Amino acid sequence: MNPARLPLRQRLLLTVLLPVTLLVVAMAGLFLQRGERMTQDAIIERGVAIVSFFAPAAEYGVISGNAGILDGLLQALVAQPDVAAVALYERGGELIASHGEARLLDPARVKAVRQPSRLEQRDGRKGFAAPVISVPLVVDEIGGQETAGVPLPVGWVYVELDTSELDAEWQATMLSTLGLAFVTLVFAALLATRLANQVGHPVARLVDAVRHMAAGDLDVQVPDQAASEELRELQQGFNSMARAIGSAHKLMQAKIDEATARLAHQALHDPLTALPNRRAFEQALEEMVVASRRADDRGALCFIDLDRFKVVNDTAGHAAGDALLRKVADLIRQRLRAEDIVCRIGGDEFAMILRGCTSADAYRIANGLCEAVHELRFVWEGSEFRIGASIGFAIIDGTMESVAEVLHAADHACYVVKRQGRGRVMEYQPELPASSAG
Repeated sequence: MNPARLPLRQRLLLTVLLPVTLLVVAMAGLFLQRGERMTQDAIIERGVAIVSFFAPAAEYGVISGNAGILDGLLQALVAQPDVAAVALYERGGELIASHGEARLLDPARVKAVRQPSRLEQRDGRKGFAAPVISVPLVVDEIGGQETAGVPLPVGWVYVELDTSELDAEWQATMLSTLGLAFVTLVFAALLATRLANQVGHPVARLVDAVRHMAAGDLDVQVPDQAASEELRELQQGFNSMARAIGSAHKLMQAKIDEATARLAHQALHDPLTALPNRRAFEQALEEMVVASRRADDRGALCFIDLDRFKVVNDTAGHAAGDALLRKVADLIRQRLRAEDIVCRIGGDEFAMILRGCTSADAYRIANGLCEAVHELRFVWEGSEFRIGASIGFAIIDGTMESVAEVLHAADHACYVVKRQGRGRVMEYQPELPASSAG
């Protein structure tokens, strides 16, 4: 039928209803396409973030092979929302720890990755992997020479996310969007004749809003100030659809941000003692050394090496050793000032960064801690153990130009204490010849 022969009323109806239908279909399609892309990108971003934070957090456990630490890391990770399975591989490619049922795991592809990557997705699952990289800093205790190895993987981490819940949420959002689009179309069809003379400017605003949505602006709204009540209803329907998509995205983003924040904390803290780990220690020491050069901010670095700790591990087992380390960590934390930092940097090694203190202040704090550790009575299954602490410290006052110099100085002082009888505190003396350290 020729549209020119239609009565004017029907021609106006066709003129108004056709573009409105196309507009609503375009809006719904763009909403669904954009929402699907953002949902998948958010899931991939979260998966990459998880393996990115999990890989450095697992570094010590992979290198040491400590089953307790590895199991704790895996349990903490599996407790995260949507994490269905995790696995750890050592340098030679052998599986050393796993948790959960991995449906997409391909060990060959995992061991081939050199950066955090998404590997596979199907059946409501997505797999991600990342290498565990170790770049050890080796400081010669006598000569102070520093070397850094080529970064090589010491293992790999694999994480598999169960996206079925997010997929279900997206399907519900999609159905709601389609339902709202259908209702909007029905409503537009009923009122098309009354909108024929007033649809121009409101439709233009809606098209502009759709373009903003396609560009990623999920908070876009159109003013519901049309001259007719019907157009205001259409604008409100659009705003409801936009809010539904925006709310779903914000909810998913909030969950991702919360999980990412938890993983970021875990990546910088020792899972056994909850103290900052070696990575956090290196960052804090770098800041302290820079501050000492620029603002004349004095401080001290103390290395703490526990004496006779191996006896506890060999006699009572690793569970007792872990309990003792937690007890010592609490003891050190309680004796420090608010501005000081204590970190666990190795098996039975701790480091303290004391801010704004002189040599005498550092010696007093370290000596008090040394005495407190000496007086500690650790009882495990009816047996009592006593340990000690050897502490070496170096003053950070701007005279040392690099973090490596400060590390070497404190480590050298601690080494001298261990060689000369243990259980004491010693400050690094530059004029002390290396031969005196044995």
